Amino acid sequence: MESKGSEKRRLTREEYRQKVEKNSKLNVWDLCLDRPYVSVAFIILAIFFIMIKWWLGLLILGVAFIISILTIAHSRNPEKTLSIEFRLGGSRILNLLKAIQIGASLLLFLATYMRQVVSINFQTAGSQDALNLLQGAAASTNNAYAAEGANAVGVLNNLLGGSLLGTYRYAASSAQFMNDSGGRAIMIWIFFLMLAPAICVLAQFFREPYSRRALLVGSGSSMVLFALTPILIRHWAGVYAVNHQISQAQINQAFSVGYMAYIAIICSIVVFVIAVYRSIKQDNFSE
Repeated sequence: MESKGSEKRRLTREEYRQKVEKNSKLNVWDLCLDRPYVSVAFIILAIFFIMIKWWLGLLILGVAFIISILTIAHSRNPEKTLSIEFRLGGSRILNLLKAIQIGASLLLFLATYMRQVVSINFQTAGSQDALNLLQGAAASTNNAYAAEGANAVGVLNNLLGGSLLGTYRYAASSAQFMNDSGGRAIMIWIFFLMLAPAICVLAQFFREPYSRRALLVGSGSSMVLFALTPILIRHWAGVYAVNHQISQAQINQAFSVGYMAYIAIICSIVVFVIAVYRSIKQDNFSE
């Protein structure tokens, strides 16, 4: 067995210098890749803050990320300097692919659940706000306490930016909306838009090979659903307009496909491509 000294003599000066530099550096990418789910969580939170336009939160998240990297690097080896060199090994590739899939799936689900893909203004479309109906019913009782309560609810709703009892009001408005064939088709489509990404998220917790198969089905369905969303929503909105004799200007205000729909299309394609790649490789990534 040869000694370290003979190994050093076989190396050229440049090779030895590069080896020393490599050993004295701590790769930032390695720190992230060793913790793929935490890294993807930071990315998803960043996208979420951009979606809700909370720029202070985005700044705080960025500072937290930098502090985390510096803290981990110092705890590992305070004498090493940080570097940025992207390298992947077998197990890291699989962990990174899984992290990207669950992150993109969560983004798909959140975008749909927060109504950033398809947005409906039910009042412009002709539905009556359930909160207004409750306030009107309270006022019609000619009871002083009921009237005061209705006024207090109205003030509280204004303070909350019109979001008081938001889930209940959305459900009540969508129930009215589903009396029309076009509206019913839109609501069912939105349900499927949430269901397909949910399958992708849940599939992450299945055993193999069921996880890969569920991801393949869920991501393939998501890709088709999100790709068809802009076309079909415009078509069904036109059907709704004809049935209720609503002008084109009102329809454009009542139904809108947000920019997140196109980001969701890209995310669904990414999840599907990774699912196909993992199925072909059978999660067998050599070092």
